[in-house]
Amino acid sequence: MTKRQKYLRLLSIVIEELPTSAIDALVKTDYKASASMLNNVRIGRSHHLEHLVALVRIGLPKYQIPTELLPAPAPAPLLA
Repeated sequence: MTKRQKYLRLLSIVIEELPTSAIDALVKTDYKASASMLNNVRIGRSHHLEHLVALVRIGLPKYQIPTELLPAPAPAPLLA
C-alpha cells in the first residue's frame, strides 16, 4: 500500500471525529509543520501521512491506528 493510500484510508476512518483543536495542540508542541499545513492535512487537501498520524495521536489519543496504516519506519543507515 502506498503512503497516499494509507493516508486516504486513515483519513476516511477519522475525518468525522478528528477535532480541529488537534491542530493547535500539535503546534504547541513545536511540531515541524505550520497550522495551515496541518489544517490542509486534516481536511484532505494535502496528503502527508506522517502529519495525519501525529494529528490523530494528539487529537484522538484513545484511537489505535492500525499498524498497516502507519508510515514505514525509516531504513537504518548503512555502516561502513
